[in-house]
Amino acid sequence: MSKRSNQLFEFLVEIAENIQQATETFEKELTEHTDFGSLATEMKTYEEKGDELIGRLITLLNNTYITPLEREDFVELAVTMDDIIDGIHACSVRFSLYGIESVTRTILEFAKDIRESAAEITLAIHKLHDRKLIQIRDHIKKLNILEKHGDQLLHAALRTLFAEYTDALEVIKHKEIYEILENVTDRCEDVADALESVILKNA
Repeated sequence: MSKRSNQLFEFLVEIAENIQQATETFEKELTEHTDFGSLATEMKTYEEKGDELIGRLITLLNNTYITPLEREDFVELAVTMDDIIDGIHACSVRFSLYGIESVTRTILEFAKDIRESAAEITLAIHKLHDRKLIQIRDHIKKLNILEKHGDQLLHAALRTLFAEYTDALEVIKHKEIYEILENVTDRCEDVADALESVILKNA
């Protein structure tokens, strides 16, 4: 593999690892603290790092004549992974804007699923780097399972909200947060779909 080809894969690895670190921080801060302003700032830092890495990846793609995967596949993987950070940053901003004082069990479960999904993505991207394409399918399966659990979490949480909460404003706030978090699990599955496409083209 040429030096530039290796660098392209290394950028994907860096993007994935940045996401994993962000999701680990997100879960840890939600579990241990309630300083949501600080959490939003931390997530913004990860978001900006992800944007920088994507910019450098695209610059390298534009300067590389022959790429080990289709150019569109590199961009799709990078942008889809970055959507995960965008989602958890958006969620952390809502905590602060809406004056949320404590997190619910459902929010913590979503954070755990998202952190586990990010870990699976990182492992899959490392295998992509090493051209172990068929082994990536194990991680794709786990991502699909985690996404389905996210759907179940959302449905159960909404039932609880409408059945037990009497404050309409609180219902609206928590409903939006739950939907954002469920959307993040969807974005994780989008990465799985992009990886599956790469396998089909290159295995």
